[in-house]
Amino acid sequence: MQLPLVAVEMMRLVDAWTRDHFLYIPPGLAVLSFSYLLVKVMISRYRSPNKSTATNGHGDIITANGLDEKSHSLDGPIIFCFRLLNFLSLLALLSLSIYLVAVDEGVNVLIALIAFYTYVSALAGCAIFLSPKWRDLSHVHASLLLLSALIVYVYLDVWPLTAMDPSDPEIPRDWLVWVRIGLLILNGFIIPLISPRPFRPQYPDDVPNPEYTCSLLSSLTYSFLDPVIFYAYRVPDITIKDLPPLPRKESAKYIADKNAPKIDPVLVGTKRHVFWGICRVFAKNYFRILLCVLSYSLTQFASPLGMKNLLSYLENGRPQVGLRPWVWVIFVAIGPMISAFIFNQYLYESTIIVIESDTLLTQLVFDHSLRIRMKNDLLEDKKKDKKGDVKKVTASDASSSSTTPTVVEEQTPAEDTTSGAQTPADGAQTSAESSDAPKGETDGAAKGKAPEKEKEKGAHLIGKINNLLTTDLNQIKYTQDVLMILGSLIQVIIAMVFLYYIIGWSSFIGMGIIIVCLPLPAYVSNLVMKAQKGKMEKTDARIQAVTETMNVLRMIKLFAWEMKMLDQITKKRETELRWVRYGKLLDYLVLNNSNAVIPILSMIGTFGTYTLIMKKPLTASVAFTAISIFNNLTEQMFQVVWQLPQALRIKVSMDRFNEFFNETELLDNSSATNKVSAFAAPAPSPDVIGFNAGTFSWTDINKSQPTKPARIFRLHFDGEIMFRRGGINLIIGPTASGKTSLLMALLGEMYYKPHGPGSWFNLPRDGGIAYAAQESWVLNETVKENILFGEPYDQQRYQKVLKQCALERDLSLWEAGDQTEIGEKGLTLSGGQKARVTLARALYSRADILLLDDVLAALDVHTAKWVVDKAFKGDIVAGRTVLLVTHNVALTSSIADFVITLGKNGRVADHGSISDILKKDAKLRAAFEKEKALAEKVEVDKEAKDDEEQKKVAGKLVVPEEKAMGRVERAAMMLFLEGFGNGLFWLITLFSRIFSRVLQIAGPVWIAYWSSQYGLGRQVPALRYLGVYSFIQLVQIVFDSLGSFLWVTGTMRASRIVHYKLIQSIFNAPLRRVIPWLDTVPIGRVITRCTQDIDALDNLFARMASHFLQVSISVIGNFLVSIYMAGWPALLSGGVMVVLGGWLGMVYLKAQLCIRREMSNAKSPVMSQVGQTLAGLPSIRAYGAEGRFRSVLRSRQDLYIRAALTFFTINRWIGIRADSLGAMFSTVVTVYLVYFTTTRAGSVGLTLTIVTAFAQEILWWVRIYNLMEIQANSLERILDFLRIDHEPAAVESGKPPAYWPSSGSLRVEGLSARYSDDGPEVLQDLHFEIASGERVGVVGRTGAGKSSVALALLRAIKTTGTVHFDGLPTHSINLDALRSSVTLIPQQPELLPGTLRENLDPFEQYDDATLNGALRSAGLFQLQDERKPTVAGSSSAAADAEEGSAAIGLDTQVDAGGSNFSLGQRQIIALARAIVRQSKLLILDEATAAIDYETDTAIQTSLRTELSKDTTVITIAHRLQTIMDSDKIMVLEAGRLVEFDTPKNLLQNDTGLLRALVDESADSAHLKELAGIQD
Repeated sequence: MQLPLVAVEMMRLVDAWTRDHFLYIPPGLAVLSFSYLLVKVMISRYRSPNKSTATNGHGDIITANGLDEKSHSLDGPIIFCFRLLNFLSLLALLSLSIYLVAVDEGVNVLIALIAFYTYVSALAGCAIFLSPKWRDLSHVHASLLLLSALIVYVYLDVWPLTAMDPSDPEIPRDWLVWVRIGLLILNGFIIPLISPRPFRPQYPDDVPNPEYTCSLLSSLTYSFLDPVIFYAYRVPDITIKDLPPLPRKESAKYIADKNAPKIDPVLVGTKRHVFWGICRVFAKNYFRILLCVLSYSLTQFASPLGMKNLLSYLENGRPQVGLRPWVWVIFVAIGPMISAFIFNQYLYESTIIVIESDTLLTQLVFDHSLRIRMKNDLLEDKKKDKKGDVKKVTASDASSSSTTPTVVEEQTPAEDTTSGAQTPADGAQTSAESSDAPKGETDGAAKGKAPEKEKEKGAHLIGKINNLLTTDLNQIKYTQDVLMILGSLIQVIIAMVFLYYIIGWSSFIGMGIIIVCLPLPAYVSNLVMKAQKGKMEKTDARIQAVTETMNVLRMIKLFAWEMKMLDQITKKRETELRWVRYGKLLDYLVLNNSNAVIPILSMIGTFGTYTLIMKKPLTASVAFTAISIFNNLTEQMFQVVWQLPQALRIKVSMDRFNEFFNETELLDNSSATNKVSAFAAPAPSPDVIGFNAGTFSWTDINKSQPTKPARIFRLHFDGEIMFRRGGINLIIGPTASGKTSLLMALLGEMYYKPHGPGSWFNLPRDGGIAYAAQESWVLNETVKENILFGEPYDQQRYQKVLKQCALERDLSLWEAGDQTEIGEKGLTLSGGQKARVTLARALYSRADILLLDDVLAALDVHTAKWVVDKAFKGDIVAGRTVLLVTHNVALTSSIADFVITLGKNGRVADHGSISDILKKDAKLRAAFEKEKALAEKVEVDKEAKDDEEQKKVAGKLVVPEEKAMGRVERAAMMLFLEGFGNGLFWLITLFSRIFSRVLQIAGPVWIAYWSSQYGLGRQVPALRYLGVYSFIQLVQIVFDSLGSFLWVTGTMRASRIVHYKLIQSIFNAPLRRVIPWLDTVPIGRVITRCTQDIDALDNLFARMASHFLQVSISVIGNFLVSIYMAGWPALLSGGVMVVLGGWLGMVYLKAQLCIRREMSNAKSPVMSQVGQTLAGLPSIRAYGAEGRFRSVLRSRQDLYIRAALTFFTINRWIGIRADSLGAMFSTVVTVYLVYFTTTRAGSVGLTLTIVTAFAQEILWWVRIYNLMEIQANSLERILDFLRIDHEPAAVESGKPPAYWPSSGSLRVEGLSARYSDDGPEVLQDLHFEIASGERVGVVGRTGAGKSSVALALLRAIKTTGTVHFDGLPTHSINLDALRSSVTLIPQQPELLPGTLRENLDPFEQYDDATLNGALRSAGLFQLQDERKPTVAGSSSAAADAEEGSAAIGLDTQVDAGGSNFSLGQRQIIALARAIVRQSKLLILDEATAAIDYETDTAIQTSLRTELSKDTTVITIAHRLQTIMDSDKIMVLEAGRLVEFDTPKNLLQNDTGLLRALVDESADSAHLKELAGIQD
């Protein structure tokens, strides 16, 4: 049976279609070209005849398409020379055509050709002298026309020479023919291929990129990267600056502006699935990829076709298709190379999609997070709502927001670096896959984990955001690979047709076996998808736990909870790894084996039918061609079944993105401009600030509330409240009365429910809003950049703001001044410094309205007095509207133009002018009178000394991420190798892999032996040979399965160990303020290690290492067999290939590793920027600074894109060169076997099979080694985190006695402390003794070193001297023992998401009675008692009854960072947590600063009565009232202990520091009364 090849039919066309007919093709195409250009000229001339042109000031013309060049300027000398050569060569062709007309009688076609060459010559001249636009167009047309002429002449004059029996031997081929073909090759092929392309800038600041100015050949072979690659090989390291410049069309801004309207759900206007948006964005890329896939599928069969005809030639002396053997040698050797070129083009298009989708989706997640609602209702089980009560989601709910309402977590601006948007809970939990273990675990195990499952219900907000931007994004970036499924299916169809051509109807048996077995891999693929989904859910939970833990790491270390938290994270990791192992076993064993068995069964069935039933000989030309086809079939089966789970994983990730985009709830005022500010009814005036008859809540008021106890606070306005424009408005009230919520309500961050048609609230935004949060939100930038916040720099205004905010002295203490980096979450600043920087930002802004949330709480009385006098009474605030939340009524009442007082039930208790309020409020009136009497007593001591947070520090804080140089460090690889298993385990794994490969080679060897038996002229027992072949394949599958199982076991062990070491290393980092790690490494970088790098270890690195091991064994085996079969030609060509390939590999890997590290380091700032922005959403939205933060994100993305483009393109560079070396090896061996040996066809077929596989595997070996080493970069980055400084490890000798501590006695002798080895001493030679049970207050002016005392007692900073706690020196005690016996409560309380019970007792060590007692001692219940109305029938009582769940109990949910509680409530909860520990030494560092005076007094009284008598309490406070009733007071000055005695004795010292502080206070009389001194 003859194959109806297109080539054979084309040869016959010459007989039916004359030569002249073919020669008319180029002139015909020239007519079409001329028509097209004529129409284009007419359109260009008459479209805008009167439109004027503009220039950029340099003589360059700005056209509609961008920047054009000067009309008469020529291209560069190289391009000019190439085009001139092209023009001269065309004149030679024209002259040759004229000569032929003179000597030939057939003039008609020659005249047409003369016209053709004349036209093309004119185009070539235009390509030199016209304007740039027409030069380029003329050059393209001329090149294409010449290429068409070359193809015609090659077909007419060269193609017939390939046939063994030429169809027309009389065709003349004199020197004129070869001259013409040579000139056409030069003009139509070589010059267009090697001529550089001109640089055509679209904008004045465009810079030339070598990718767009290089020649076509350089572009196809990626030689334009040679300078970068070889430069990287010569130098130790390269940076992003050494890489090619970023093209404008690949910049983040260009990508977003162009594509966001196609995919952004808000801009699209419908809740369309994100898949359709991605398809629309990348439609052109997908089309080009589809063409590459189709072409690649066809070229894959060039080598089998060539092998079939060569073996037929060796068997019969003639190929089955009548072309000369050298043609089939080209098919065998060059066919795979052409296929590789096409595949590289496919990968290039994929690179564009990968980079642009990464850039676009990151910006979309970022933009969407800027407009979502922040709220604290995390309790709804969305999946249950969807399945059990779908109909309840009606239009009423949908109308309350611009998208479908869902659970969105409120984030605290200064607590979480990766907080922000919240995806629906069902995105993280499904009823089918919500168990903690994969299918196969017992019901009992599942039931035992039910409580943990309940804890994980709800959305893991922070972990989900991180997962979206890492794991999920990494899946979606490769959607184009799914198109390879289509290519694989096409190849399967072609393979079946080819098999039918070779072995007849027996191929149908093989097809039938494949069709019958196909449901098996489909079913397994579905299981793999479920495993992936389950794994992603558990990964979300682990990442959430790591993120939450990192946000409160200092609290964990102060409480000595490191090992307990490590155990909790390890348990989540174990759950995740169970799903990973389950998925890998399905993938490696079940799926891979099904893919391997199906083609083997098909081949055995086909060969058996062919030899046993059809009784035909299995000759070499049949056997090895069939084996080649079956190998291709096996590869495609693997491809399809690998891509199917990949496609399903992509679908899972797309669904998660879709949930985030379409089901998260937007703010009510979220729109394209985000400036809508009035609701229900218009305000009386657009300039009015206030409320009228409305209720605000953090949860959707219109929806049913959850059944679990929750903190549901509502802010009520029964009447009209309007703030005073142009004045200072005070918002006062007790703790948890809703002061912060009032500001959030004005900003539109809360749900709003109008009481009637006249209800309204309004905040004018035209003049700008400035907002200073209660928990100061600062950028990880310099002090100056934090204050300017994108505003233009005005030196006079800037200096004035620094002075009014008392920042001048702070800046003078820093070496870098206002260029000092603040650090992540302002870690290098004290609470007061952060508050003043935030205030300075608001003052410096040009906003008309300032919303200031308790900015004075973190300031000592002197600094607060300065700020009030200089800033609020200064010229910068004058005329601006200020809404100031404060507890410090006595200090601020003198500047108040309007006061609103909130009660503890969230309602307005009173409002009016300051005089009106004073008449009604006796307490406030008394404080006001004291303020007047003391007048201007308080002056800031400008000579105050340094405190622990005001040391001179270098300006640079957050160090750039370290980047290793050269190859991946051996220690990084050993991290995986040692974790994998011991030597015996490795030996068994290697043996199984090697033996599997030996058996894989044994199969073709046995087939060669079988086929050779037919040439001996005797009966061949086909059944016996078939049985042996089947047995070889079966044993191979067994050993391959054993190797895969061992590999999965080893990689899971390594993943478990490395993750444990990573978390343990982070937890053991030193706890100091100024240190080279915790304060200098952004949390985003830590999260990247725990997400991206751990995910690489779990998946990509393990997979690449497995592939590398397999391919290495296969390459060595194939090379040895090639040498044995082909002799010295294989050894020689193989040696050359190994030498060149090894050298190219070293050059490539050196450059690639450098760029990979740059790319990895460029990714972390992107993640940090997202997290930092989401942490300050209310501030950013208030300032209207969304655009600025988008710009910063895009600038950081541009660095990543620049590195990523080069990174991916270098892969194409090595791919082309490795393919070329493989083609060289195949060509040499094939030519030798065909022309220079008498080897039998069976041996030649075996050798060609091995050689072809070897040539293809060389490229894969280089690529896989590169990919493995690139993924090993994640191990390298993890290793860096394992090498950080650690706190001293616990030792046996450091364990204290079991009874210790039995008392709270403390004796300090010669204690000095500093924050770094070369830093100044912040504490100097302290000597004091505190008896057990004493309450000691610590006070001092700003910079005295108060907080340093607390840190020194816990050995959190470097100390000298001796501290004896209950008789034992603390330096001899293990840190965990010391810190678990001492409790420190910092000023910024840190809470974990979960219930209040879990925050007080995260490890379930105490009963509810103990926990409730701690809450009572901390003053929480007092707040709630005061909140309850006293009149049973009042309207307030009715409202509170409606909010029955507002009371705080142990089951009350706590959001991330405690964002659903006020700062004062969080301090109370942190205090209760400390009381639960029942430590003998309790240290309060400004722990009640945000609590109102009455509650603070109650707490101090409770601490005195509720704590055990032997509990020592050290209270650090700016608020003198807090510590004045202490047993003793410690007064510090410049790090020295200057006073230490009872308050009464100290106050009787007229020259004492405490006496001065009390006299300067507005409450001096009351303070003296507390100290026991009666005036």
